[in-house]
Amino acid sequence: MNKRKINIVIMGSQGCGKGTQAKKLIEAYDLQHLETGAILRKMAQGDTKIGKVIDDIINKNGEFVPWSIVREVLDEAMDSVDKNKGIIFDGTPRRMEEVHYWDERFEESPHWKFDFIFFIRLPEEESVKRLSSRRVCANEHLLIFGKDVHAEIDKCPICGSPIHQREDDTPEKIKKRLAWSKEILGPVVEYYQERGMLTEINGLGSIDDIFNEIKSHIDKKL
Repeated sequence: MNKRKINIVIMGSQGCGKGTQAKKLIEAYDLQHLETGAILRKMAQGDTKIGKVIDDIINKNGEFVPWSIVREVLDEAMDSVDKNKGIIFDGTPRRMEEVHYWDERFEESPHWKFDFIFFIRLPEEESVKRLSSRRVCANEHLLIFGKDVHAEIDKCPICGSPIHQREDDTPEKIKKRLAWSKEILGPVVEYYQERGMLTEINGLGSIDDIFNEIKSHIDKKL
């Protein structure tokens, strides 16, 4: 396989499975994973002032973290990446401030660019259904209620740790996030579509079908 360094953006509707696809792409193309959501959730668990602020925003209110905080996260993450390996950008850009941030950053560092941008589209009803049935364990293994686990007292089948539902995965907070996502992410999708940089993927297929479709688009250009 061609080992040329590539950078991939994977974005999409809530619950579309972009995290799962990101992990498969990381393995297939030897990529680093820059996942803003995971970084913010980890910060929210910390006993720090900023951690408590993020916890209130994400878990208590089910809202998006302000751009001022996300920008600090991105700056720190990019300062620590391996410059010789490609990256899968998961969770960014998802607002126009982030689009401008990456445009400016790549203009200053021409060796960095988005080689592929994929948007996985999923109907709202399916997003609510999937996220409501999502469970995670203490080690952040993603599980499906009714498939991987069948009771709230079950343990993670992967590592044996307790499972729980994320505070922001209740139907009310999911619908709130979906409404904001449509309003905020819509212009980002349109921006990259107009520049011919974005490929839309149907999120209703199986995990393997979606992965194979994404992979085919990448391999054709390598």
